[in-house]
Amino acid sequence: MDNLPTDPIEDRKIMAAISARLEQPEIEEFFIHGPHRKAATRALLDLLGVPLPHWAQRNIGGRAAVTKAAMNRFREDHPHERTPR
Repeated sequence: MDNLPTDPIEDRKIMAAISARLEQPEIEEFFIHGPHRKAATRALLDLLGVPLPHWAQRNIGGRAAVTKAAMNRFREDHPHERTPR
């Protein structure tokens, strides 16, 4: 496994082809309706270092989302006050 030839140009071509395929509507349709498929695909792409397509991005949710939104609104209202990040 360690002595596989590596060609950066060929690697970029392969990554571009994978990314283009993942952006096709029928691929998105297949994965978006199966949460387990979507999670498995996200994990595999992450392990391979392939950028996630828009449909595979995680949405921030729960308490973290509420806190982040509240802090952003506070910073908009009080731009000169020091607030924790």
